[in-house]
Amino acid sequence: MFLTLTCDSYGKVGEDGTPVDPVGYDYQRAARDAIHFPALFDRLIQNLRRCIGYDVQYFAAIEPQKRLAPHVHVAFRGSISRTDLRQVIAATYHQVWWPSTETVRYEGEQLPVWHDATGGYVDPRTGEIVPTWEQALDAIGPHDQPLHVAMFGPKFDAQGVLAGSKDAGRCVRYLTKYLTKQIAGCHQATTDAEHAHATRLAEALRYEPCSRSCANWLRYGLQPRNARPGQIPGLCRGKAHRQENLGYAGRRVLVSRKWSGKTLGDHRADRRAWLMAMLDLPADEDDGAFRWQRVTLADHDHMPPVQRLMHVLADRSAWQAALVAARCKADEHPPDLPAADGRAA
Repeated sequence: MFLTLTCDSYGKVGEDGTPVDPVGYDYQRAARDAIHFPALFDRLIQNLRRCIGYDVQYFAAIEPQKRLAPHVHVAFRGSISRTDLRQVIAATYHQVWWPSTETVRYEGEQLPVWHDATGGYVDPRTGEIVPTWEQALDAIGPHDQPLHVAMFGPKFDAQGVLAGSKDAGRCVRYLTKYLTKQIAGCHQATTDAEHAHATRLAEALRYEPCSRSCANWLRYGLQPRNARPGQIPGLCRGKAHRQENLGYAGRRVLVSRKWSGKTLGDHRADRRAWLMAMLDLPADEDDGAFRWQRVTLADHDHMPPVQRLMHVLADRSAWQAALVAARCKADEHPPDLPAADGRAA
């Protein structure tokens, strides 16, 4: 099953993805949906597994649309009815129970100041300690509303795909092409309208808190979780605030643990068998020929941690050089690397 999901509408857009009415376009909701999109997708998988009744396996790739909102393409193992998909998607949402950001308390040059004695930020005028993250969460009452509720849009595309068919190959190519792509590489702004749209979205993301430890919480009179000196609202280093990420800070490719049907030990064994074959070495070794025991301080071959680390680095360097040489041999290209002699740099 190949599924495509998008976020809801933030306003009418043209063919190039730019809003018809930039003033009425809901950039704040677009920014928050992008930030919390990974959590929304996780909730979808949880709900789908509960509804279907088995551990659904998936391979997903996330990319931005022309309007710069994230959407996800998912390949599911097995077949899921569209009725079940429609009901699960409609019932899936993610509530963000964070403190309110409606009131701006500090901006410009009047920002909270770090106080070494208390290990936190204080008001620059009164010297009072700024409320901590834990205090702000405790202040959320039963009648308060969540900061944001993320949901998928009502439209989705679901296709049944048979293994070995042309559609299966097309879907596989469509998913795997994102393995090496960045968010910015999926859509390039070429017109003034597209550049202006991207700039407005980046401005909406500038002061939007991206996590519990985001520096932007100081703007709203709260200390970030695990606050540290030097945090300034609008200058958070989180990936969500980078213009090229468009608010999405998660992984581009999401794969369930059992998608391939193999454990981590199976994957390691496959890689080892491939490497041994490329190096023309016997694939199987007699583990019974060795006896393993922990090295102690009394052993004559005991090494201090620094020396042991240098040996590990040398071994890794030799293994990496051997692997590159094996790949070059397979591709019939001479390796352009110095011979590994086992010595650390």
